[in-house]
Amino acid sequence: MGTFLSYSIISGILMLAMYLSYRLFLSRDNLHSFNRAVLLSIYAISFLAIPRTYLIKKITTASTTDAIHFDDIQVLSGISTPTAKPVWGTILIWIFIAGMSIVLIKTLITWIRLSTVIRSGQKIDQGQYTLVVTDNERYAPFSWMTYVVISRHDYGKNSSAIIAHEIKHVASCHWIDLLIAQIVCIINWFNPAAWLMRDELMLVHEYQADMAVIDSGHDAQEYQMLLIEKAVGSRFPSLANSLNHSNLKKRITMMYKEKSRAGRRFKALALVPMLALAVGVVSAPAIRAAISTISNSAISVSEDSKKASDDKIAVTPYQVTNISKDGQGTSITIKGIGIGNHLSVTGATFATDGKTFEANSIDCSLIDGNATITANFKLSGEYKNPTLTLIINGEEVPFDLSNFFNDSQIVVVGVKSIKKSDADVITIKKGNSASNGDPDIYIDGEKATTQQVEALPTESISAIIVDKQNNRIDITTKK
Repeated sequence: MGTFLSYSIISGILMLAMYLSYRLFLSRDNLHSFNRAVLLSIYAISFLAIPRTYLIKKITTASTTDAIHFDDIQVLSGISTPTAKPVWGTILIWIFIAGMSIVLIKTLITWIRLSTVIRSGQKIDQGQYTLVVTDNERYAPFSWMTYVVISRHDYGKNSSAIIAHEIKHVASCHWIDLLIAQIVCIINWFNPAAWLMRDELMLVHEYQADMAVIDSGHDAQEYQMLLIEKAVGSRFPSLANSLNHSNLKKRITMMYKEKSRAGRRFKALALVPMLALAVGVVSAPAIRAAISTISNSAISVSEDSKKASDDKIAVTPYQVTNISKDGQGTSITIKGIGIGNHLSVTGATFATDGKTFEANSIDCSLIDGNATITANFKLSGEYKNPTLTLIINGEEVPFDLSNFFNDSQIVVVGVKSIKKSDADVITIKKGNSASNGDPDIYIDGEKATTQQVEALPTESISAIIVDKQNNRIDITTKK
């Protein structure tokens, strides 16, 4: 349900942006069929062709001219303890479910009322549609699916204009539009654009039906007086096209407008920059992080997540395994083992010397529950107290990189500092150390003291191997 809510939020943002553009550039034009197509296209783009930009990762290749490799590392990988998933995600899900339930129930009630009116009326088969004559004078004439409902009083009078109006609704299958709009209102009930879009679509329907009446030869003024007369009748606001729906002033004004030029259709292109703006909004790191958190939230807080939140002893399965720089940028690779079948990385930041850098690209892969994440940053040079923070599945996962590298030194457990040159390669073999003391240090196979290590010229070192299982460090010099 969290994924569905995040989908609804992103779709709603896209729909809102395009609807505002429609209202500004197209809503006043006398191009009703085209405007109807634009409104339906907004629904399709927002909910069917939704771009998942907040999960899209650019793939780039980083060179490793100055690489520090950490193979099979376990302890020195910056293990962190993420907190449990925030409760606010679960709260939002329940609010979302409650809102959908209310709108759905109201829709079903309207459906039942429509069905009751149609069942209780006299049905006259007209071929293209079924005319339903009802003794209930409460409702203004309306159409729904292939039914045209009219009161017996109106049927006895000159009802040709009313029939022409409602036949246009039936012939154009306007009820399908309203069904789509109502579904959107159910799943996007919190978004004002969903309700405004439905009203706008119904208004376009009435424009089309009004023009059909005028084009059939009825006197415009007499028809307008009929609309005013029927304005007081009750109507079904969501599923049916009622004769008295929408703003009568707008409808009457539209009847007197000349047909807009076909070239004005190009104003629909204004939706494109608004869509691009909306995509940019949902791609923002903060928005992506919030949506990812919602996507990974559940409808209940499990005992496991409560325990993780209470004692905070959970250990992340993610570990930094490679850091590379080529003079123009830095690439950091993170491995994850046994993380399940879902991986969403929505942001990465690299902090050094009090400055924070956003990743310019993130490459992710998930195979058999094992993840590989590569974050690329446009920075190089000296790193002071570096840290990395990823937003993985909606949670911030921090990594302390101070034990990995520094341009002047590499800090290793048990050794205060070991100098390195640009060509150094450091390999750490996995294993559990049997001793808690300082490791033994060997230079070219001979045991050495810390003083000998510190006196060793930087340019003479070719490799450093840290053997945690045997609590030993081997330094190889260039021959």
